[in-house]
Amino acid sequence: MESTEPSFKRFVFIIVDGAPYEIFKALIENGDLPNIKKYVIDRGSLNKAVSVFPSTTGPAFIPFFMGLYPGTANIPGIRWLSKSELHAPHRFKRPGICSYMGIDGLHFEADLPLGSATLFDFFSPVSNIYNLLARGCPPSKNLTRWIKPFVYTYAHFSHRWRFVNQIAIRQLHKAAEAGDQFITCLFPAVDTFSHLTQTQSPQVLRTYREIDAAIGKLVDILQKANTLEETLILITSDHGMSDTHTHIDIPQHLDDGGWRCLHYPKIWRQDAVSASMVSGNGMVHLYFKNSSVEKGWGARVPFEKLYQMGVISSLIELEGLGLVVGQSETADIIVQSRNGQGRISCRSLDTNPENLQNSSTAFECKDALRFSYQFIGTDPLGYGVHYKNLSSREALRETYDTSYPDGIVQLWQIFNGDRTGDLVLSAESGYDLRARYEIPEHHATHGGLIAEHMHIPFATNYPIAEQCIRSVDVFPTVLNLCGHNVAEHQIDGRIIK
Repeated sequence: MESTEPSFKRFVFIIVDGAPYEIFKALIENGDLPNIKKYVIDRGSLNKAVSVFPSTTGPAFIPFFMGLYPGTANIPGIRWLSKSELHAPHRFKRPGICSYMGIDGLHFEADLPLGSATLFDFFSPVSNIYNLLARGCPPSKNLTRWIKPFVYTYAHFSHRWRFVNQIAIRQLHKAAEAGDQFITCLFPAVDTFSHLTQTQSPQVLRTYREIDAAIGKLVDILQKANTLEETLILITSDHGMSDTHTHIDIPQHLDDGGWRCLHYPKIWRQDAVSASMVSGNGMVHLYFKNSSVEKGWGARVPFEKLYQMGVISSLIELEGLGLVVGQSETADIIVQSRNGQGRISCRSLDTNPENLQNSSTAFECKDALRFSYQFIGTDPLGYGVHYKNLSSREALRETYDTSYPDGIVQLWQIFNGDRTGDLVLSAESGYDLRARYEIPEHHATHGGLIAEHMHIPFATNYPIAEQCIRSVDVFPTVLNLCGHNVAEHQIDGRIIK
């Protein structure tokens, strides 16, 4: 990937947490977001992009800021368990179990791959507002670093997320007036109000309009400083959302089946032989203790063994559970639904077999990867086509507008991390995978592989002609537009034009 003459000197990156593409597009078309339409989309374009699996805050930020899939970064969810580290859990140390929703959120950056650059490393001065992936941002320029834990906690119990957004708006305008070269601003209230109510409730729609007004004032600040034309503006979301009517209790189901389950907040359960780690409530990692291992939980249990144990047949009978996915003994990815089974395989055109065994190297050589997908019975991913030897981009284009967009590559990448579960579950629309201990009760869900969760808006004041975009493409594309060479960086994304 080669840099060109810089088209822009500044970059303002707006992330509207939990904004589904279809809802965002409808608001634009209905005239509800006039500033975004006039100053961003009319000058550039509005595209439909694809997030990553799991489609949840945290893991879904990694593609934006580092150009990596969650599997490549080995952060497979907002919650995960590390079998290799779960030998002797200790109450006062990190026990190999993680939830970034709590105190472990402070460890998010430390858990990222060492040596990998972020967007913050390419610009100066920079500002960060609420975004938890701030590696490379000087602490003094992480503008909400100290206030975020307090205002998020206050808003969680009071439901006053509008107040949190208002702080973000003030800091955004302050950073723009200061002339910072790179500003990233996360607006959390669309996501949080959607969870509390629904994806198009009055509170959510008002939040969209308030963000639009903030963009209008941002443009006014840039115009007064004569820097609007040299500023790249990108507005997107980390994931979509879907309304929820039914909660599925996965830990209770495992308990009832005889697989005593460790799960949040019950992470100190004794004699547990399984673990459930939920993300966004639309996806779950399931881990099973290997009975042949004397200490610890052992390596990943292959799909075939879990099938013999009766785990797979027990899970697929659950109403609302769309996919049960695992890794076979041959390293293929098995996708199971109630009525069919699919198999994702990947080979490398590289003649060196060690390259494919090393997941990082494999994605460095991503242009040499070829994906195949076969199924028996009813296709669990709904493609209805047997694919052979597709490149990563061909796999994206073939599945872009389906019920499981980019499912072939996304299910492959998630199993490249050793913290990924033995099984990965994805819920159907209208369902989520957590019935207890979610206070307040969630009325909207994300995290899954379904289109409502995966399709996100990609609005920029620079026209993008490419019709098939991954969120992992943001990192190299933005840096290229701003004149930075990313050829030496080992990433999963590619420059789009």
